[in-house]
Amino acid sequence: MSAADRTQAPAVAIIGVGPRGLTALERLVTLAAKRFDGCEGETEPALTIHLIDPYPPGAGIVWRTDQPQSLLMNTTIAEQTVFPDSSCSFLDEGEEPAGPSMGEWYVAAGGTEPLDSTFPSRALYGRYLRDSYDRIRRSAPAYVEIVEHLTKAESVIDLPAMDLPDAVPAASGTGPAGAGSASEAGDIADPADPAASPGRSRESIPPEQLVRCQDGTTIIASAVVLAVGHIPSAQPEERARLAAFAERNGGLYLPQGLPAETPVAEVAPGDRVIVRGMGLNYFDLQTLFTHERGGRYVPSSTSKGELRYEPSGLEPHLALGSRRGIPYRSKPICGEHPKADWPLRYFTRENIALLAGLDDLDGDRSAEARFNDQLWPLILADLRLAYYHTLSQVRPEAFAGDPGQLREAIAEAVSRHLTRRTWQETHPQANSVGPRAAASATSTEDAARQGRVTREAFAWSEIEEALVPDPADHMSLHELLNPLEGELFVSRDPGESGSLHEWMLGFLRTDLHASLAGPTGSPEKALFPVLWQSRLLLKELIVAGHIDRVSIDMEILGWFEGFVSGICDGPPPQRIAELLALAEAGVVTFIGPDMRIEENPAAISAGGTSAGGTPAGATSVTEANPDIFTVTSAQAAGRITGNVVIDAASPTNSVSRAADVLLHGMLERGQLTAARLTLDDGREKFLNGLALTPRPYRTIDVEGQVHPRRFALSIQLSSRQWGLAIAANPGVNAATLNDSHAAAEAILDLL
Repeated sequence: MSAADRTQAPAVAIIGVGPRGLTALERLVTLAAKRFDGCEGETEPALTIHLIDPYPPGAGIVWRTDQPQSLLMNTTIAEQTVFPDSSCSFLDEGEEPAGPSMGEWYVAAGGTEPLDSTFPSRALYGRYLRDSYDRIRRSAPAYVEIVEHLTKAESVIDLPAMDLPDAVPAASGTGPAGAGSASEAGDIADPADPAASPGRSRESIPPEQLVRCQDGTTIIASAVVLAVGHIPSAQPEERARLAAFAERNGGLYLPQGLPAETPVAEVAPGDRVIVRGMGLNYFDLQTLFTHERGGRYVPSSTSKGELRYEPSGLEPHLALGSRRGIPYRSKPICGEHPKADWPLRYFTRENIALLAGLDDLDGDRSAEARFNDQLWPLILADLRLAYYHTLSQVRPEAFAGDPGQLREAIAEAVSRHLTRRTWQETHPQANSVGPRAAASATSTEDAARQGRVTREAFAWSEIEEALVPDPADHMSLHELLNPLEGELFVSRDPGESGSLHEWMLGFLRTDLHASLAGPTGSPEKALFPVLWQSRLLLKELIVAGHIDRVSIDMEILGWFEGFVSGICDGPPPQRIAELLALAEAGVVTFIGPDMRIEENPAAISAGGTSAGGTPAGATSVTEANPDIFTVTSAQAAGRITGNVVIDAASPTNSVSRAADVLLHGMLERGQLTAARLTLDDGREKFLNGLALTPRPYRTIDVEGQVHPRRFALSIQLSSRQWGLAIAANPGVNAATLNDSHAAAEAILDLL
C-alpha cells in the first residue's frame, strides 16, 4: 500500500512475525474484536494490521517448515504456546483460550509421542506456528484486516506532526523512586497520557509513521511494533580477519548465524573443519554434516543409550573447541524421565520478601535485591538439598552418618541468612524506614561490613567432610562447570594415556548415562530442575523490578547466566550420544579449552601441504584445499590444522552491533538507542538491548524521548528482561504473552 492508497482506518505495522510477532497479532486481533464489536456490518475495516517479514508469518526464519526434520528443538512439545490460557492474569474470568498450546495441537493432530519428554523437530514447531497464524487470521472479524508483506522493512520514518490546539505539559521523566533519566538507562515510567513523552508537547507528537520496505512498498501506520528477534551482527575484528584471510587463500570461513541458514554445502567431504563453539548451534551443524549427508547412528550392542556411527563418506572431519572445551551438559529428559516441575524450598517469593523487609512482593515497593548477597545463598541451599538428597537415595554408602544432618545444616544456614541479611543490613542508608527501623545504626553497619554471612553461619565444609568423606562425592559446582580446569594433556590421539580424546570420551559417556538416569538417579542431574525453576523465578523478579539493575548486569548476567546455561541449556541426551559415536568413529577430534585460531602461512608457502598431517577420516590434502588455519589450546600438546573455520557460538544479539538495515539505520538516526546503566561507582555502561520504558516497552530515542507509538518486543527487550530466547510456556502466566497483551492494549488506546 503506497501513501496514495491511505485510508481513514488506523493501521498497525508488526515488523517481524516469528513467535513474538505472532503473539502480538493474536492479542491485537482478540482485543480489537472486543473494542470494535459495534463495527459489525461495516464495509470498511476498523483496523488494518500489516505483517512485515520476508518469511511466512508465524514460523519466521528460525522455525521454517522446510528445514530438515533432523534439526530438533531444545525444549519439549509441552513447553510451547502462542495462546494465553487460564494462568494468564490478563484474561477475564472464564475466558476461553483462542487456540491450543503446542501439546494440545500435537495430540489433536494424532501425535503419540510423550509431550514432556519429546524434543520435536524445528519444522514441527514451525507447523504449529503456521497453524496458529491461520487460526488467528480465520478468527479475525471482518472489520479487522490483516495484510501480509513478504519483504523486509528497511526504515521507519515519523510523518509530520498534526496541529492540535492544546499543549500537554512535559512529563517529568524521572519515573519510579530512584530511577535515572531515560537517557541514562531507559528507566522511566510511562507518561500518564500515552500520547505524551518527556520534553514534548502534544503538537510535536508524530501521529503516524511511514514504513519503507525492501520491495518498494510503503505503509502508513498509527503504531509500529518491532519484533525482529535475532538480527545479523557486525563481525568482531578477529573474525573479520579470519574471513578475509580465508577468502584470499582458498579456505572457507563461515560466521556466526542460524545453522539452518549456514551454507554447509560449501563444506566438502573430507574438509578439515575447525568449529569454535560447542553449544546448540554446533549440534545443529553436527546433524547437518551427518544425518543429512547419509550417515547412520545405530544403537550400541554393548551399552544402553550409546550409539555407533556408520559414515556415508560424505562427512567432513570436525575439530571441536570452545572457551571451556566441553559442550553444555545434556538435559536429563527422556522417555523414562520426562521434564517435571521442582518445588523450590528456600529460593521462594516469601523468603525474598522477608529479606527485603516486605510483607510480600505484590505491592508497589521493590525488593531491590542483590543477587550475590541475598538471592544466590537461597539458590545454593536448594541446590545442596537436591544434590545430597539424591546422593542419599542412589548411593547411601557415600555417607558416614545420618544424611539428615546435612539437611538440618542447610536449613540452619538459611534461617541465619534470612534473619541477618535483611533490607537494612544490605541498605544501611535506609535504616530509618521500614519494619526493622528499630535496629541500631551500629549493628546495621557491622552487619553490612561482614558481607556474605551464609558460609559463616555454620562450618559447612566441616559437616560436609565429616558426613561425606570422599571428596569425589561432594557437590562442586565449579568443577561441574569447568571440569577441564587445571588439566594438561600430552596428546589428543585416541588410545593414548593422558590423551584429551580419551578424557573427552569418558566425560561424554558419564554425562550421557547421568542424563539417562535422570534427576532422581544422578546427584549432578538433580541440579537441573532446581536451576530451571530458579531461572523462571528470577525472570519473574526481573520483570517485576525486584532485583537491583546493577546486580542483574554484573552478577546474574556476569556469571550466573553462563553457569545456569552450562547445566540447563544443553542438548537432548541423543545429541551427546551422537557426539560420542562420532568421536569413536574418528569423525570428530577435540581441541581443548581456550582455543586459539591463527593463520597458517606455512600451508600457503608450501603450496597447500598440511603442516598437521591428515587426520583420521579425512581425505588427502590438495593444493586447491590447503590447511590455511591452525588451532591450539594451552592445555593440550600440539596443534590441529584445517581449511575451514565455522563460528558456531551464538551471536550476542547486541543492538550496538546490529548489521541489519532496519535497526542499524534507526540507531544511526538516533530513533533508537542502546540502554545504558549507571554502575555503583558512577560509570556508565551500554547494554545489549534497546532503551525502553517499562511494559508496554515503548522505545526511547538518543535524546531520551519516549516514542508513544513505537513498541519493541522479542530479543531487544534484554535491558528489561532475561532469558528471552525461550518462547512462551503454557500454564505459567508467561511474560511473553503479558508483554504482547500490554503492547496491544496500549496500541488500541491510541487509535
